[in-house]
Amino acid sequence: MFGEENVDDRSSSLSSLESQKPDFSTQTPEVSGNVYSGLVITDLHYGADWGEDNEQDFLNWLEQRFESGDAEKIPRFIVNLGDTADGGHRSEFKDYVEFENKIKALAVKCTVVQKADDYKIYSILGNHDLYNNGVESYEDLCYPYISSYYFNISLSGSGFGFYFLDTANGTMGTSQLEDFKNKISSDSRPKIIFTHYPIYAGAGKYLLMRLQNTLERNMLLSYFAKYNVKQVYEGHIHARTWFDFTKFREDVIQSFRYGAAAVFTVNESKGTVSTEIIEF
Repeated sequence: MFGEENVDDRSSSLSSLESQKPDFSTQTPEVSGNVYSGLVITDLHYGADWGEDNEQDFLNWLEQRFESGDAEKIPRFIVNLGDTADGGHRSEFKDYVEFENKIKALAVKCTVVQKADDYKIYSILGNHDLYNNGVESYEDLCYPYISSYYFNISLSGSGFGFYFLDTANGTMGTSQLEDFKNKISSDSRPKIIFTHYPIYAGAGKYLLMRLQNTLERNMLLSYFAKYNVKQVYEGHIHARTWFDFTKFREDVIQSFRYGAAAVFTVNESKGTVSTEIIEF
């Protein structure tokens, strides 16, 4: 299914975006104020023959939100949780890049940013993106061209940490998991985690769609609870489900091809995250 692509070879550690290439000088999104929002999309599956092509409906919704005048609810950046390309083909990734360009053009038109490249759309890998050696196309075309990384936003006080995990093989692998623990244990700020595969997914009927290694899953949940994670966003299932662990919340976002996404709003002063499911 995944060819020879292995997460331990591909993503043995999480990279700080601030330490990447010099031309990545503005890696973090443009936000202002103590309260700001981002948008999560997942499982776009370009090239698939199921679901709907919801590009235009989404763009119509996004333009309305950009022009709403509610500065705290306008998505200042977007996170794509993977399964971008249904078959891992380069042509499918190129179709996604065209979609990204439409989003960026809209952000400029609505004066959310001044330049298209200032509107950040972050991506991670999903299992379908690995098909047909798709990682090479992902790393060429999908910003930030790596699949396990983190950055910080600090506008008031300690701010928030944003962590993007590579679970495309259905596991983080030994090295990435250890590196993740080391990094979040030394980062006291509240955190949001993004991953393709669900960790727990509320159990129920989705047991076979989450990470299958029980030890790995339990270790991650314990890290989230211990190291000030506030929110985890996941995809892969294509359906909406969630679980509240009290210390943090897990939300699985429905597939883009079923006309859904999520706006998350960060309140840095309170150290909280809220989620708004949107349909288009």
